[in-house]
Amino acid sequence: MLHREDLEQIERVYLSPLFARYGEETAIVAHKLEDDGRAPEVAYQLIHDELMLDGNARQNLATFVTTLMDGHADQLFAETYDKNMIDKDEYPQTAAMEARCVSIIANLWNSPDGDTAVGTSTIGSSEAVMLAGLALKRRWQQKQKDAGKSIEKPNMVMGQNVQVVWEKFCRYWDVEPRYAPLAEGRLHLTAEEAVKLVDENTIGVVAILGSTFDGSYEPVKDIADALDKVQEEKGWDIPVHVDGASGGFVAPFIDPDLEWDFRVPRVHSINSSGHKYGLVYP
Repeated sequence: MLHREDLEQIERVYLSPLFARYGEETAIVAHKLEDDGRAPEVAYQLIHDELMLDGNARQNLATFVTTLMDGHADQLFAETYDKNMIDKDEYPQTAAMEARCVSIIANLWNSPDGDTAVGTSTIGSSEAVMLAGLALKRRWQQKQKDAGKSIEKPNMVMGQNVQVVWEKFCRYWDVEPRYAPLAEGRLHLTAEEAVKLVDENTIGVVAILGSTFDGSYEPVKDIADALDKVQEEKGWDIPVHVDGASGGFVAPFIDPDLEWDFRVPRVHSINSSGHKYGLVYP
């Protein structure tokens, strides 16, 4: 049984031309739920048209994102939209695949125990930086406690060229950021500048593999060697974290002999972004 209102709506839909379907003649309510729903195709069209105001992703040459993948990858993404990856009990294969990916990347980065390496997927390098920085801080705190020393005033050493997320980490987790100055013709951290800033409260030194300023690699091996000398002289065992957001999936293939990864014993952790040069979507 149809009510008069239903018949009137059907009539309006039937009479509306394609370029002005019922529901398209009114503006979207921006800040609250609408009183009436919209047909799925109308809702799609309205959102689709609004997104056209964004830039063309394929023409994005500035923000390090992969914009094209094989059609089979697109199909696979579509088949897994409904999986809640964080629920490892309900979807154990996603956890198994994640563990295999961690091992693959650990071996790519020359981990001595790649098959059993510890790692995790994140929503991006920003989250990865938070986790890595927190691990550095917690390990430093435990080491200080074991030695009966203060855990106040931790600091982290990095170049002025670091991505802003490192500043956010220090602000969120109460770590003093110590920025090594850049110089004309040198837009990255050096070993000499790094060791000038470290002390017994330094939780770690951040080395960037692929500076967003000029793409340069910071000399991870040189920084580690300089910290080895600091430990010999003063006893400060300071780890290195490599921010490989831009270079982590480039250096292993372009410059495989470059020692920047887990071949350097002082490198304790690495983050990288698959959506930049790992050939996967953001």
